[in-house]
Amino acid sequence: MMLMEFEEDITVNFSIEAFTSYGGRRTRIMGTRGDIVGDMEEFTHTDFVTGESKTYKANVLDALNYEGVGHGGGDEGMIWDWIEALCTQNPAVMSTPLDESLESHLMAFAAEESRKEEKVVYLR
Repeated sequence: MMLMEFEEDITVNFSIEAFTSYGGRRTRIMGTRGDIVGDMEEFTHTDFVTGESKTYKANVLDALNYEGVGHGGGDEGMIWDWIEALCTQNPAVMSTPLDESLESHLMAFAAEESRKEEKVVYLR
């Protein structure tokens, strides 16, 4: 489990479990006004104030014909995007911008450092 604090006093509690009875990925995002719950197939947003819920299909990888196994096909998709970006010299085709990928990896490395050394790690 990891607790992160962002600018403007936004806090996030993140946990990941490798071995579960259901397999695959499930996501649950809790907010002050609602939550988002889902898996690799669909996500449901519920507004706590109005009680309204709306479900969205998570078929992005299907639409792009990514059938790889790593991260639900996302790994293969990112590699193909990277190859296309190199060939066309167009970084706009990347599904994940490089700066966002680097930032998320730095956060993961800091979380591992925090876990191993039992200390708070600051990223600026």
